Amino acid sequence: MEERLNKLRKSMEKSIFKELSFSEKMRKEIHKQINMPDESDDLLTVAILQLLLHEKTGYELTGLLRSRGFKKFENNEGTLYTMLHKLEQKRLITSCWKSEGTKFYQIIDKGRKYLRKHKKESSSGRIVINGLLEE
Repeated sequence: MEERLNKLRKSMEKSIFKELSFSEKMRKEIHKQINMPDESDDLLTVAILQLLLHEKTGYELTGLLRSRGFKKFENNEGTLYTMLHKLEQKRLITSCWKSEGTKFYQIIDKGRKYLRKHKKESSSGRIVINGLLEE
């Protein structure tokens, strides 16, 4: 498998990424973000709120958060439900039980305001990515 990936990488370097280059500063920043050991509660909150724009169960959220690279809930899904409960107490999300006995969560107005505020605060991070593509 590794050999196939190496061949793919070489092939992509010759075609797709031929014109793309990174400064040393940009490489360090990328590696720093990739290897970020901590998953802050604020970052998790934003991810959860984004995912709850449409109604989801805790089980669905766990899978979607894993697919986004969050490992905090692996082997400890109870942590997610604790966080969901806190978000409910802060009135950022709401939950309801469906007739089949499944609990669903969804963002509410205060949560949407939180997302908009966070988007404004993190807009400088998007500039870094745009700058990356321009270099």
